[in-house]
Amino acid sequence: MTLPPLLLITERRCMAPSFEDALEAALQGGARLLQLREKELPANAALPLARRAQQLCAAHGAQLLINSRADIAQLAGAAGVHLPEDGLPPQSIREKFPRLLCGVSVHSVAAAQRAEREGADYLLFGSVFPTASHPGRTPAGLARLHAVCAATALPVFAVGGVTAANARACREAGAHGVAVIRAVWQAASVTTAVQVLRRELL
Repeated sequence: MTLPPLLLITERRCMAPSFEDALEAALQGGARLLQLREKELPANAALPLARRAQQLCAAHGAQLLINSRADIAQLAGAAGVHLPEDGLPPQSIREKFPRLLCGVSVHSVAAAQRAEREGADYLLFGSVFPTASHPGRTPAGLARLHAVCAATALPVFAVGGVTAANARACREAGAHGVAVIRAVWQAASVTTAVQVLRRELL
């Protein structure tokens, strides 16, 4: 399966006028891969949100990934689950939920190679650039992104401070694509922001 090069990660506090409206606007712009990343939500709130997000994604032929919770991904009918670097190995998830894609966040070459050995389908690497999501963290930079991409056969998404202005540089460093939060959800037009990013990733 070839994944689209643009991965949108949700952050409800940035999504206006509502979660559903912003998600629909992104899908209208051509977003076809989204990750529901609402870490603070308990399962009884996350599952209804995941089901609604899956309905919207399915209507546009988009794939939805759920952060950490394979059980919610399965119940919601989502395409996959995204795991932290220090979380359960992908093969243990796949034993219980064989149809789910499994992505893993990584921060080094060693972690990328381990995730590949453990059965990951794709990787997120970052933070590549300075980002408000992790203030004070030294960005990894494009050279480390290139090293990770060169060390694995898996598709790698660059994450952290990615914008339309630097997305192409991530591709040139070897990334399959980019993962974005604020560059889309805080844009004046979510639909336009997605369209611009998609053009930069061609």
